[in-house]
Amino acid sequence: SSDLSDCLEAGLAWAAVEGDFGCACTSTHLMAKSKNKKDDPGNDKANESLIKSILRFAWDVLVGLVKLVLIGGCCLWAYRIRLHGVKTFGYVIHGFDPTFNFHATRYLNRKGWYEFFRWYDYMSWYPLGRPIGTTIYPGMQILSVAIFRVMKMIPKTTWEIPSAILAYLPSYAVQYLPGAGTLAFGSMSLNNVCVMTGAWLGAAATFFLALLTTETSESTGAGVVAAFVMAGIPAHLMRSMAGEFDNEAVAMTTFCATFWLWCRSIRTPSSWPWAILAGAAYVTAVATWGGYIFVNNLIGLHAAVLVGLGKYNTGIYRAYTLWYFLGTLGATFVPVVNWVPLKSLEQMPSMAVFVGYQLIEFCDVYRRRQKKDMTAWRFFFFRVSVFLAAAAAAAAVCWVLFQFNYFSPLSSRIRGIFLKHERTGNPLVDSVAEHQPTSPAAYKHYLGDARHWALVGFFMCWHQNTPAKVFPVLFAIVAYTFSLKMNRLIIICGPIVSMLAGYPCGLVLDWCLEQVIRVFCGPRPVAVPPASPVRTGGMGSLYQALTPMAYPAEVKDVLDLKEKLAVRFPLVDRLGRLLIATAIAASTYRMVLDYRTSFVKFCESSASNFASPGLVYEANLRDGRSIIVDDKLKGYEWLRDNTPADARVLAWWDYGYQITGIGNRTSLADGNTWNHEHIATIGRILSGPEKKSHNIMRHLADYALVHAGQQETDLRISTHFARIGNSVFPDICGEEDPTCQKYGFLAGGKPSKMMEESFVYKAVKHDPTGKTGVQLNPKRFQLVHSTKYDMIRIFKIMNVSEESKEWVANHDNKVCDAPGSWYCVGQYPPALNKLIAKRRNFAQLEDFNKKDQEKSAYTKMIEERQKKGEQEI
Repeated sequence: SSDLSDCLEAGLAWAAVEGDFGCACTSTHLMAKSKNKKDDPGNDKANESLIKSILRFAWDVLVGLVKLVLIGGCCLWAYRIRLHGVKTFGYVIHGFDPTFNFHATRYLNRKGWYEFFRWYDYMSWYPLGRPIGTTIYPGMQILSVAIFRVMKMIPKTTWEIPSAILAYLPSYAVQYLPGAGTLAFGSMSLNNVCVMTGAWLGAAATFFLALLTTETSESTGAGVVAAFVMAGIPAHLMRSMAGEFDNEAVAMTTFCATFWLWCRSIRTPSSWPWAILAGAAYVTAVATWGGYIFVNNLIGLHAAVLVGLGKYNTGIYRAYTLWYFLGTLGATFVPVVNWVPLKSLEQMPSMAVFVGYQLIEFCDVYRRRQKKDMTAWRFFFFRVSVFLAAAAAAAAVCWVLFQFNYFSPLSSRIRGIFLKHERTGNPLVDSVAEHQPTSPAAYKHYLGDARHWALVGFFMCWHQNTPAKVFPVLFAIVAYTFSLKMNRLIIICGPIVSMLAGYPCGLVLDWCLEQVIRVFCGPRPVAVPPASPVRTGGMGSLYQALTPMAYPAEVKDVLDLKEKLAVRFPLVDRLGRLLIATAIAASTYRMVLDYRTSFVKFCESSASNFASPGLVYEANLRDGRSIIVDDKLKGYEWLRDNTPADARVLAWWDYGYQITGIGNRTSLADGNTWNHEHIATIGRILSGPEKKSHNIMRHLADYALVHAGQQETDLRISTHFARIGNSVFPDICGEEDPTCQKYGFLAGGKPSKMMEESFVYKAVKHDPTGKTGVQLNPKRFQLVHSTKYDMIRIFKIMNVSEESKEWVANHDNKVCDAPGSWYCVGQYPPALNKLIAKRRNFAQLEDFNKKDQEKSAYTKMIEERQKKGEQEI
């Protein structure tokens, strides 16, 4: 009927435009043809075509709905697998950084925007303090507070799926429904919102990755499989478990959203308005994590490669220009970023691509406005001259800016990624496990067998029509290169491995499904895109000249013959295809099911390992009973409940976040690495002789906290204390011993003389009974608390200098950047002037920002070993 025809035409047109889960064919021509032939003798043929279109449309809707349900199921699994910790330990914030992030979120919720971005925290990095709002990426805090406040407005509501509906489902299926069929809504505490953020964002990242994979592969089946892998792959799980209130948990979602919107904006020349959303998504990525530089450079690289492949057009120009302009503009409003995108060497490549795009478009516009068309060679030389002139001008400007130290130097972590060596020359950065190179075992642990499927998928990114088809290739190369040099960056391998792992199974699945409907409806009509203007004088001309060599006429004749045979013998062609599809499905069905089962077990096992908050963990007694060990959590809570509110606590910098966030007490360092010299001072105190350390401590702290227990944690890592301290105070171990070999364990596990005399050794080994002979002098230190399993020991520092404490607290002794400013840096008390005068400002490997400064013995040793080609330390 006419109404049915109009309805079908509208539906198919929508599906053709979106192309994500609908039919790829268009019916406009078919409907018009059918209407024009109503009174024609060949009306039966038109009716047959209409029936086939209806049948194909119904098939596409059915398959699309099933795939949407499957993606929804993957998102639900992504959420549930991240709840292991909550089910076992309750709503507990995990680890070090998440504790600080929660501390900052509480402050934002309590004080608001204005105070947050002018927050100078004197409870961390004592006595210097630290500006918090302008030195962290606040996106996660803003998101969590927004969720918390929105949820406060939602009344507590419970909704159950009617039993009449549940009766139609198998009994085992109910457990897979959200809430097992019962949905509860209502407000949550800020702590619980922060705990759940990782799980919620893990599900969101899964959904956006499905969209990204569908966009680049042009296969909804690949999107479904990629969502399944992304939902549980450990490389993504490790930072997005419930309780892992870490920047990366939110960042992966914003990264996937930005990549999808970028790829969507270049699908066709008219898709460029999507770049507005891509720019907005990029701003959220910038506000969330410093790894946004990866997004910045990857999109810039993709845009540059598209030019090299001859894919440039005005639509791509508009998309990249919009994305870069809006994204960079928005990034400058993030306080910790500010003008860095215009000054940082790390972000110059994407800016260079932006400038290059403007020059290319300028040349194209100039050519179009000429009355007489420019020949290919003339246009080629015109563009070369324009680029040479621009390069000369840019070189001159850069030279001038370098003289004024305009550009920001590469950070130590970025240098560690790009330089040939594995050591940065900074003993502090080199001491952090997650900054070490990634081993093959780590790839297996975090990526599992999905990495093998991804390798197959890597070679399936060639037949698609979209310019985004090369994006996964570049993503994979860059992610693998980065992750090789730094263990922590294996997290960026999670999305791309999931994407590429979805290609082999998803593409084959879609092909097999197509053969089923092809039997009844024939080949899927292919929409012919409008012809783009021919651009000569560029890479496109070069590829056109080389095409006959890569795609000879003989190959084309064979493919044409195949199509002719399919048209002449349609039934044979369709049945043959269906037979092949059936054979593929039958031969791989069991293998796919087995892989799914093993992958789920692998992911669930990894999730249970990641579930421990660190401060609290599950242990087994000799009699087989399981217990929850919360020694460390109780230790920090004891600080909160049993020490004065103005108490200052000395501990290694790793524990500063817990001291401030849980113990609510002032710490000498908070877990950030921004002040190397101050951390080195703490290293000197902890690894120094008891008496000398006490003489320094009494001017800075009221309590000292060490991690002891059976593992003697602080003692095991104390070699780093001495090594980091020696990089600033060369008198600790001497210039001739940059790695502090004289501080450590000798053969047989005995401590060296230097270690045996150190404060940290005596504090960890401290025996109140005196049986072992290792004790801190009670005139200097008093053991006031030891947790149940002795994991944390807290000592009260005796004879504390109240004069130094009062001097630091006096606001007149702080150095403000302007009168009445909120940015006022604290100073060390005068009693420590001689100690501070001994410090060397640390200049690390290739730190050209401090090129006139003498480097530490450790840095010099790393440089010498690199020159000689010796094995890394």
